[in-house]
Amino acid sequence: MLVRTLKSMASAVQNRWLALRDRDDVQRGLKFIQYGLLALIVVYLVFKLSRVGWLEVLGALPESPWFYFFFLLRFLAVPVSELALYEIIWSQPLVRHFFVFIRKRVYNFAVMGYSGEAFLTLWARRRLRLPNKRILIGVKDNNLLSAFASNAATVVLVVTLAVTGGLKAGLEAFPGAGWLFALAFLSAGTLSILVMIFRDKLMALPKGVMPKLIGVHSGRQVLIILLHAAMYASAIPGAPLMAWMTFIAMQLVLSRVPFLPNQDIVYLGAALSLSAIVGAPEAVVAGMLVAEAGLSQAFNVAMFLATAHLAKTDYRGAPA
Repeated sequence: MLVRTLKSMASAVQNRWLALRDRDDVQRGLKFIQYGLLALIVVYLVFKLSRVGWLEVLGALPESPWFYFFFLLRFLAVPVSELALYEIIWSQPLVRHFFVFIRKRVYNFAVMGYSGEAFLTLWARRRLRLPNKRILIGVKDNNLLSAFASNAATVVLVVTLAVTGGLKAGLEAFPGAGWLFALAFLSAGTLSILVMIFRDKLMALPKGVMPKLIGVHSGRQVLIILLHAAMYASAIPGAPLMAWMTFIAMQLVLSRVPFLPNQDIVYLGAALSLSAIVGAPEAVVAGMLVAEAGLSQAFNVAMFLATAHLAKTDYRGAPA
């Protein structure tokens, strides 16, 4: 009885949200909030960096080549894993379409969350000889499992920081950070539980596919967290590991905010407030974060242009 009631409530909430989301005034409001938030973060970021000193920040850019090596591996971890995931889902080789998953990552991280899924769906419907229903189910179910793995990682990391005492710095990073962490924790935990309870109702993957996908998603989450920590540790050796985990937890929490435009810039503005816990000069931490955000933006632009060129040549004459 309780399960049936929860299902009914979840369905009613989902239908209500879908109806509201499609309204023109709601769409305009969401866009206003998204870009208004981004504008505030950019202003805050310029103010913070100006206080540190632009020349000091530029002079403190990471010199270790390992920083850039780990950044590249972290960048590639998402498209490589997505390629493997969709090969499992759609039961066909997709290596020659690797650029599609690069572009999907660029859309999700540089434009807006979930825009990459929309791009992939449209591309697959044009280019793959698969039924539309199978394409839509594959993208939907993979996205649900990706959210499940990311939510679970957020919960585990926040709990670990809370137990070890490392969460305090994150909660004091900026006004409202405590509410943001609490909201992210509750939503991540709730969504993870709901996905597990209603997985048979929410997903329509063939038998035996879901465990493989969860394994890939979980492995990717662990790998990305380790690469992220290694990247920071190579730039500023000697800082406590839990300090870097607080930075990473901040990024995971921000990634739980739906439809957040340009997560890299938003994260940079928030993470600058955590520099005190590293035990390094603020300019050094700012230099590392600016290098990370700059590399992210440069890679996004470069990869988008590179994949656009490949799209024009690789698929010339391809069937619609």
